Amino acid sequence: MRLSLIDNEREINYNSVMKKKVLVFILMLSLMAVYSYSKRENVKLTAKERRQAIKSLSQHHKYWYDLITYISTKEEKAVFLKLENNRDLDLFIKSFWLQRDPTPGTPENEYKNEIEKRFIYANEHYGRGVGRPGWMTDMGKFHIILGQPISIDRFDSKPGLYPAQVWYYYGDKRLGLPTYFNVTFFKPRNSTEWKLYNPASDGPAALMVLQQPVDRSDYDTLYAKIYEIAPTLAKASISMIPEAAQGYYTFAVSLRSNLILSNIYESPKRKINVSYATNFLNYKGFVNVDASINYIENTHQVSITRYERFGFNFVNISVKPKQLSLGYNDDKDQYYFNLELSVSLKKDEEFIYQYSKNFDFYIDPDKVQNLKGNGIVIHDTFPVLPGKYQLMVFLKNTVGKEFTYFDTYIESMPEGKMPMLSTPVLGYKLEQRADNFFYPYRIRDSKLFVDTDNTFRLNAKPNLWIGVYNLEKDLWKNGKVEIHLRGLNDRIKFEKKYTLALSDYNYSKNLNIIHSLSEKGLGPDYYDCDVKLVNHLGMVIDKKGNNFSISPLKTVAYPMESFKRSRIDNPYFVYFIMGSQYESVGDLQKAETFYERCINNRPEFKKGIVAFLSILNRLKKYTKVLVEVEKIKKDKDLKFDYFLIKGIALYGMKDYDNALDQFLKANEIYNSDIRVLNLLGFTLSNLKNYEEALKAFEASLNLNGKQPFIRKVHNEVKQRLGLSQPDQQ
Repeated sequence: MRLSLIDNEREINYNSVMKKKVLVFILMLSLMAVYSYSKRENVKLTAKERRQAIKSLSQHHKYWYDLITYISTKEEKAVFLKLENNRDLDLFIKSFWLQRDPTPGTPENEYKNEIEKRFIYANEHYGRGVGRPGWMTDMGKFHIILGQPISIDRFDSKPGLYPAQVWYYYGDKRLGLPTYFNVTFFKPRNSTEWKLYNPASDGPAALMVLQQPVDRSDYDTLYAKIYEIAPTLAKASISMIPEAAQGYYTFAVSLRSNLILSNIYESPKRKINVSYATNFLNYKGFVNVDASINYIENTHQVSITRYERFGFNFVNISVKPKQLSLGYNDDKDQYYFNLELSVSLKKDEEFIYQYSKNFDFYIDPDKVQNLKGNGIVIHDTFPVLPGKYQLMVFLKNTVGKEFTYFDTYIESMPEGKMPMLSTPVLGYKLEQRADNFFYPYRIRDSKLFVDTDNTFRLNAKPNLWIGVYNLEKDLWKNGKVEIHLRGLNDRIKFEKKYTLALSDYNYSKNLNIIHSLSEKGLGPDYYDCDVKLVNHLGMVIDKKGNNFSISPLKTVAYPMESFKRSRIDNPYFVYFIMGSQYESVGDLQKAETFYERCINNRPEFKKGIVAFLSILNRLKKYTKVLVEVEKIKKDKDLKFDYFLIKGIALYGMKDYDNALDQFLKANEIYNSDIRVLNLLGFTLSNLKNYEEALKAFEASLNLNGKQPFIRKVHNEVKQRLGLSQPDQQ
């Protein structure tokens, strides 16, 4: 089943939320076991950094940090302490509890409520007379982790024994705990605080008030003495499993206590996937603190390809969430969900390109099982400048308030004379297409179908997409591509090589090749696929690789695919994206070139017109601006832009009187635009109307006080008017 959507010039397109009554439920997607490991944010803190971070927390956030001390992972604590503002701290807290909600989708989080009750109880009952909060004591720790015991044996005044208590619990084998076990506390040497007793490290002698030295390793004798006084305590002194203390004869029983204690400490964390936390520092900027959020895992794939039609690189993104929530529309008898894709491209610390796209899905009831078995992959593609970037991808399902995220580093190589290979892309099917649209993984008149898991069914014949770029004719005539396919199973050796003569394909400077990796189908195994670009002398010019697996099953379910399409015969929006990226990196001449291509291909594209005229102003081509801007004079939607752009050009030409007239007209349309207010201030200052200039700067600073240069100019105008002393700083 395949879903495709027609794209238009609006990359940000959020549909209104359905007003119909919906039934929301979680649909777990059955994905293959092969999962590509994604990098995790380094969230380690030194001891000093941790102490300083805890000290800087507000009282509210410090209380929460204490509350979750025993039930959180070290990664979660480290991420929380790295956050720098209350918005992010509150968002993390919300996400933390959602990972542990036993009944997601309901108003109550029973686990959160239970932990809060246990924390309060521990502070009220276990901190008396010990000089620290009850949650920090041994009894407080086990009460918070395990809750109220099912029963307690107390030995407060047994002669020859220190005060002791034995708490009994039922355990969950899935968490590594015995079906029935005990935890013992005692007050050694008549201390005021109950300490945890560990049969392995303390031994029975620690529970006894000894008048003379004894052999602490003589468990038999010590057990017998305690048994005479308190039989049930004697059993607990040997093992945390009551029945295991019967007929013990080695230290194995007591040593098992260390494992049980370790499993108790880890039990609240075992089912928590810390990926939501380790990625939080990156995705926090995308998540609304008021929204219910639920981080889910994904598999993903990123590649960079080049098309001869354009001559520059495109980033291909594929992301597959591991679960989806569906809404149900009673009136239409359809299930639906909505995915919002947000992509950011970052160079060093600056974002050079960001966009969002919306994907709506409506599923008939008889197709739900297909979705459940196959999953869904969202594909997207966009052009990119040469350079090294951090790519950040965020996908949110608005129905279940769930989201997934990944980031990776990419390198987009420039056009040049050095031939190169693209990273090979594997697909499970190649389909002929005769349409006039551009979309991810299209090569000439074919569409490659890609699954991010890179897992193929038994006897599959995977298709390999290879890009040979910057290809000169000499290399095309005599060069070749060598493919080396190798199975990783040592018991069943598999190896196959293919040699593709480049001259067998029509010449193109940016040549894309699709090659099938098997004629008869591949057997179950993990495979490495290495690709080499070789010249006529046998020298390897470039080398790339990829890997995949063949399942032993003949019925591996391939996912649904969704992507947006744009018309290939009018790529105006591609040029607009390239122009915006060049503008972001400061290459205004190339930005002008691509913006001009954009509006030449689609003269009515208003965002492109405004961007082109703005770049001309930045390049000080004021005369050209004054000619071109008249083309939008009668467009009601661009009235504000017309006055602003024309005013900037006139200001640049030092025609301040006419520039002032344009800025005032722009301000009449929208009187809260900081650009207009600042330009009014500068224009009025040049006309020596300082009183009105001061008002313009003050209005701008009231809207945004974080404008140091404007504040400096504002103070200079005040000084000129004699309204303030010079700023000594």
